[in-house]
Amino acid sequence: MIQHRSAVEKEFAQLMSRIWAAECSLDIMRRRASKLGVLLRNSETLGISALPAEILGLVFNEVISSSDPSIEQRPASYGLEMPEWTFTRPELLLSHVSGFWRAVAVGTPSLWTNIRLYVGQSIELAQLYFTRARGLALDITFRQHSLCGINPWYVSEYRRITNIILGHMHNCRRLEIRTNVFVSELLEGLGRTPAPLLQEIILHHPRSNVWEPAFFSSSFPRLAHLDLGGLISISTAISTETLTSLTLSGIPAFGLPVETFRGLLSGLRSLSHLALLDEVVDFDRSHGANIVEMPSLRSLLLKPGPDISRLYLTGLMETLVTPALKELSLDFTNLSSSREIQLFLRHLKREAPRFPSLGHITIDSPFEDFDIASALVHAAPNIESLSLSRYSVNSILIFLTHDARRDAFPKLREICFGGPHFDWDVLLSFVQKRRDLGRPLRRLEVIAFPGSKGAALSEHFKKLLDACLVL
Repeated sequence: MIQHRSAVEKEFAQLMSRIWAAECSLDIMRRRASKLGVLLRNSETLGISALPAEILGLVFNEVISSSDPSIEQRPASYGLEMPEWTFTRPELLLSHVSGFWRAVAVGTPSLWTNIRLYVGQSIELAQLYFTRARGLALDITFRQHSLCGINPWYVSEYRRITNIILGHMHNCRRLEIRTNVFVSELLEGLGRTPAPLLQEIILHHPRSNVWEPAFFSSSFPRLAHLDLGGLISISTAISTETLTSLTLSGIPAFGLPVETFRGLLSGLRSLSHLALLDEVVDFDRSHGANIVEMPSLRSLLLKPGPDISRLYLTGLMETLVTPALKELSLDFTNLSSSREIQLFLRHLKREAPRFPSLGHITIDSPFEDFDIASALVHAAPNIESLSLSRYSVNSILIFLTHDARRDAFPKLREICFGGPHFDWDVLLSFVQKRRDLGRPLRRLEVIAFPGSKGAALSEHFKKLLDACLVL
């Protein structure tokens, strides 16, 4: 019995020792867990939620501006019944993450200044944005590209949207209207409603024989950018001394009359940028030689459509006189044939240098079977930089490398390639020739690969081009 008791006491002592060791280990684990819990709680307060509300509001603004591509998005094709903006707005998502984020988002008026309107939109949602914007200048966009017919419901929707837009014109900074439905109340109300803050108007709508857009300084005293599409007429009495940028787009054979076009540009003495898309002007063989002098114009973009008339490009060159032009962009990507380009280039070769002050030319063309270099050397002899698409690189570099053209473009110092498709031997020969003539290039650059992965490829490609300059 005594021996048995001794064995029990020994086992009991061992168990107590193990319990004590386990309790010590558990205590250590509890203390460690407590420390880790403190670290986790501290990490929450050290993250983005610990930022001051003002800084977090700036972060929200940056997130929205970088994640919202719809402002520059091209309109959807006609016939679609769904609005373009079918995804949840980022500012609404940010305001539902946590109570703190919601308070910051709601308390940051600049997050709510981008107003999007479309048929079927919630009135409460639009009013929510107006309320949270708290009187800041607004960017209002109305896009509707559905074939609505004469459905009374759509008519009432257009009336509601018209009332919203015209009711907030006094606080509008940017107005964009893209619709394939002629909303007469809205378009007619634009010219009569004062908009003291409005700086930019983008207006693309169906053609109309009964409505003529007009923009006067009394209604738009700060208007600087105007983009008009689908025009059949426009008032030549546009009176604004602040307009610096004008974009016009039209339809072949239905462009503005030549006299209207001349009268419009003649009144815009402060215009510094002009973009003409598709076929804006309906030139004919009797348009005459009347010219429009534009002494303030610095930048010109020509992007003709696929079916332009043979007189269009030459008609523009005969009409516009731009003695101070610095940048010229020739975008021929939509042309269906190179015939119109050939006529345009022959016209440039015949005339006296039309662009003596031109410093930069951008050429984007799907054709390579025409000689654009000689026309440019004649028309713009003082070029300092060129941006070339894949089909114009080799022809221009070969032309400039020839010994007979050693004096061509004496001021050329920068070239940008729109793609990696060019002859390296031609490029190296050109770089060496310019160095031998004492006119070395300062910069070669390529914009060849789109997307995030393309950025890395473009950087490697740029290093190869830079190596050409130090050979």
